[in-house]
Amino acid sequence: MRPQSAALRFTRGISAAPFFSSVALVCTLVLSGSAAFADAPASPQASGVAYPPGMTRLSDGLTVVARRATASPAAALEVWIRCPVSGYRAPQPGIGRLAALALLEQKVQGVSLRDEARRVGAQVGVSAYHEGTEIALLVPGYVSAPLLDRLIAQALRPRVDQAAFVAARQRLAAQQVASGEEPDQQLREALFAHVFASGPLHESTYGNARALAGLTLKDVSDFLAHAYVPQHEVVIAVGNIDATDVRESVSRAAPQSAASQTIPASALAPPATAPVYLSHDTGSVAGVALGWIGPPIQDERAATAMDFLSDYLAHPAAGVISKQIAGLDPTSAFSGQFITLRDPGVFMLAVNGERLDPDAMNLTLRQAIKSTLAGPMPSSDFGRAVDAFRTHLLRDMQSPQGIADNYGWYFVQGDSAYSPSSTDASLSGDYFNNVAALTPGYVYDIARRYLSANPAVVLLPKGPVHTAGAKR
Repeated sequence: MRPQSAALRFTRGISAAPFFSSVALVCTLVLSGSAAFADAPASPQASGVAYPPGMTRLSDGLTVVARRATASPAAALEVWIRCPVSGYRAPQPGIGRLAALALLEQKVQGVSLRDEARRVGAQVGVSAYHEGTEIALLVPGYVSAPLLDRLIAQALRPRVDQAAFVAARQRLAAQQVASGEEPDQQLREALFAHVFASGPLHESTYGNARALAGLTLKDVSDFLAHAYVPQHEVVIAVGNIDATDVRESVSRAAPQSAASQTIPASALAPPATAPVYLSHDTGSVAGVALGWIGPPIQDERAATAMDFLSDYLAHPAAGVISKQIAGLDPTSAFSGQFITLRDPGVFMLAVNGERLDPDAMNLTLRQAIKSTLAGPMPSSDFGRAVDAFRTHLLRDMQSPQGIADNYGWYFVQGDSAYSPSSTDASLSGDYFNNVAALTPGYVYDIARRYLSANPAVVLLPKGPVHTAGAKR
């Protein structure tokens, strides 16, 4: 599955009401989105290629997704770019995030995209992942058209000046400080750096202060020229939008096709033999993270089985391990997920808390996984778990943002048709077909194949309390 979006994480609970009120309504609205898109005039796309509902590809290689759902007063407008967060040549940690932030700060007639969005009550943000970047807006439906025009003008023909670069650099510097004080973020990035020896998946998505100080406007401009090309971009509009207008607007703004570069490979580190201890100033919270290599996205059946396992074990409210950890220490923060990636995926579990003993929790998590490998689930339990998994998937698509994020993540990973959002009222499509095909025996086989190995372990010991701008 995709990681939770950081770009608009803060929008939960704002005036944009939930996209769907029930699982049945989810299905109905997804179907209506498909029909709205299908009724639009045909657009240029590769001959003989079957695209998921609401998706098309223009002649320059740019991908467009437009799904209308009239029950939502809001629209999610997103551009996702398949690109390495650390650049294409010698690693430049954080340049992917810096470039996207600079686009938000770039002023046209004295107004930046960030300011224009906020003037009309829209939310705007950036998420930078190891191999992809998201620029996202959540907007009132009645202003979606002009804000989409501004978004695609910035992202499809990117240009930044010195003022935008300086503003973005200042914003990223503040984000680096803030992320260093979030235990969950520290554990996740340290775990990826432990699992992968080199390449984008090894590097921090925020970079570091030293790398940021060395980046220049030319570096950012060069990165934009190589990364922001039609073949590696998808424009997504979901919610209270006109699908035909969206596609026509994107077609008018789309640049000509351009040469694209391959994302550098991320080499796996040798199998872990000892935990990694985070030795920097970590504050009053301790933590532990465990990571296992999983199947690549191309093995859709195995990846779906791992998604099911992560839901069964680590769903925030219903997961077997989630409830176990909550019983041991209700004050701790637990998270777990299989993160779908091109090759390979990563299954991770993480816990942090002020009263946490990292070494003891490491053993607790290992034992919980070992119990999972004791044998296949009974058929009756398995059936209930699959039903719960479907429900959780659909709840994850209760908002325009949730649907759009799923489209973007799976595009970045190179398999748009496998996105859970690529479905209709009958729950057809690659992802839900794979869910329907799961069996207790197959899930058990996948669990043994990938979770029997020793995990990579990161331990976050307690340290002095650390506040932004000061070290003690």
